[in-house]
Amino acid sequence: MLTRVTAVEYVRPMESGRTSPLLVRCARSDGSIIEVVAKFSDFCDQQEENLAMEAVSACLAGDLGLPVPEPVFVSIPDDWTEVVPDEARRQRILQSSRVAFGSRLVTGGYSTWTPDTRIGEGMVDTAAAIFTFDAISQNPDRRSENPNCLVRGENIRIIDHELAFGHGVVLGWRPPWTAGGLNWLERKGAHIFRADLRRAAGVDYDAIKATWLSVDDNRLTAYGASLPTEWATAANRVQSALNLIWSARAKIDACLAEIQRVLS
Repeated sequence: MLTRVTAVEYVRPMESGRTSPLLVRCARSDGSIIEVVAKFSDFCDQQEENLAMEAVSACLAGDLGLPVPEPVFVSIPDDWTEVVPDEARRQRILQSSRVAFGSRLVTGGYSTWTPDTRIGEGMVDTAAAIFTFDAISQNPDRRSENPNCLVRGENIRIIDHELAFGHGVVLGWRPPWTAGGLNWLERKGAHIFRADLRRAAGVDYDAIKATWLSVDDNRLTAYGASLPTEWATAANRVQSALNLIWSARAKIDACLAEIQRVLS
């Protein structure tokens, strides 16, 4: 589950991002400092719901062994906004929840995935596992024009999952275990890994199935229980996300069959 850190120093806005995240230095409970990319609820279209989807996605991705930066809850002290130099940004942070969602800053030479980046042989199983995660979590935001993926050689880090589990507001939605339920992933550019995965051989779907089955009921319940009380307005969205995970896990063979159809 996510740990809680406290914002202590404003660094700068991040160079990109629909939700205008900030780079913030934060203190852990033991006093150590980490740099965190923090998202604030008032910059999100669905406010605390989007932050909660980030947290649920991070918990699930971590349990599936996917390469996500360390996720944290960021407590924002009442007087912290005084250090933010931009007045408009400061006012929106003041209107936000006192708990932000944060991801530890990825360093060490990672760069943004580009349309020219290719999946190497050593990346195939990880890319397939991420594709499966995005398909089941209904994450539409790993597109060619907005990859939300960092890469260094054959190492990947995936970020930005606030739009996951939006199935409850999709007209005519079909679940990922039904035939045609993942048609949206067949659109050109809908997922950065699809073209290369269609050409890849030997994807270990049995391993992907095993990781999904390893996430038990108690673990899923803990995802929801771990969320801050400050995000209580997101409770229905969280339950909808957990219900989808539960159902997909129970029907993982059908989910993987539909994924393999999309990648055929």
